[in-house]
Amino acid sequence: MIEEIPGDFLQWLRGFYYVSRQGSVTNAAGVMGRQQPTISRQIKCIERELGITLFDRSLGRMDLTPEGELILSKAVSIFEDVKEIQNISENRNKSFRGKIAISASHSIIDSFLPPYVVNFSKQHPQVKFHLDGALSKSVIEKVDSGEVDLGITYLNSPPETVTPYLLFHTKSILILPKNHSFFEGIDPSLKQIAQCPLILFSRTGEVEPYIANRFASENLNPNVVCTQTSIVSVKKYIELGLGATISVSNAISKGDENNFEIIPIDRFFHDRTYYLFLRRKKYRSPAANAFIRQIKPDIEF
Repeated sequence: MIEEIPGDFLQWLRGFYYVSRQGSVTNAAGVMGRQQPTISRQIKCIERELGITLFDRSLGRMDLTPEGELILSKAVSIFEDVKEIQNISENRNKSFRGKIAISASHSIIDSFLPPYVVNFSKQHPQVKFHLDGALSKSVIEKVDSGEVDLGITYLNSPPETVTPYLLFHTKSILILPKNHSFFEGIDPSLKQIAQCPLILFSRTGEVEPYIANRFASENLNPNVVCTQTSIVSVKKYIELGLGATISVSNAISKGDENNFEIIPIDRFFHDRTYYLFLRRKKYRSPAANAFIRQIKPDIEF
């Protein structure tokens, strides 16, 4: 026999989920489009109903207690089961709708995903996409928490809670303006590259510190004239002649060969392997699964 559940229990759980993810009642209320007292009341109701404390408020923050951590993991599973029930009909008629949330490296968002997203949207116009460009660590965290349906990035040692599916390998390249005069020849030394005006990525990212360490290993001080956060922005500055950048082959889009000089430099910088990451035991909508198969047709869930 199934025990009676209060009618608002799922809404209480939803409020608890967003507070735990956003770190405060105020932020959760903003994301949910609700009033702050409403969210606070939901937290109190679920704590009273379960007879436990979900958050440690002693330091003025909303830190999950051990019981709160356990309830959060159960809540995510419950919401995934609800999604599965809601989407049963879509499994039958293949007319997909809903939202597909993706977190990926910026170069993936800018260069790899666009044709897949556009093609899928044309086939299934009722499906909406949310694309989040992020660092590798953040991509994995969002996949692991169930915040997104899939992630695409590079990472040497992902946690056991996510499953990696190999997508492709990339080579390191130097992207320069057409007809540049930064150095002569098409086979520059690492010293010549260091002396060239470089537009690199912010030190809050993962690429630029690696590049800096590679130059440091040869006692070279790179001539960094600008830092950016997006390869699209970097390309604009290169095209205007400000400098060059060190990137990877998947950052090249159709037509870039006409606008830039592109030189392989994988002899200096190691290859990078990109994976599609999925959370283990996570329910995904039929639309998300169909999109994932479009990217990787041989995938087995």
